[in-house]
Amino acid sequence: MLIVRRLVPSDLDVFREVRLRALTDTPENYGSIAAAESAQSDEEWLARLTADAWFVAFDDGRAVGLVAGRARDDGWIVYSMWVAPEARGRGLGARLMDEVRSAAEGDGAREVWLHVAEDNDRARRLYLKLGFIATGELEPMPNDVTRRRERLYLPVTAGSSK
Repeated sequence: MLIVRRLVPSDLDVFREVRLRALTDTPENYGSIAAAESAQSDEEWLARLTADAWFVAFDDGRAVGLVAGRARDDGWIVYSMWVAPEARGRGLGARLMDEVRSAAEGDGAREVWLHVAEDNDRARRLYLKLGFIATGELEPMPNDVTRRRERLYLPVTAGSSK
């Protein structure tokens, strides 16, 4: 059974496990590395968990997807989107993004935005399918300046539905 829900402080171990799994699976898509984050204290992990909105997809109790968002100005930024290889192609990315969109709407945000690597075709297709709009704004990837990422945004209005 698939369940998507927001993590709470008591989910600290789940959060750490799924975040490190994401960083290990596709390190090229993140601005951080598993070795650095695995060395963090419980207090640092907890501070990160409570500072942002982290949503996890569970399949029969096992965490198989993760997304995080946070309020910025009049919008929300999405980061750390990941779906486990064995769970890809089942709509989990859309479900995770819907949770962030709903949280942003509830917060009164006017848009949700994110960055996607130019060469991450699968993620780009998902975001465009969900209604994100490509801006053409490119910048170097934080962890590899030989690659670029593009800013995409999704207009949202509090109270609207998909």
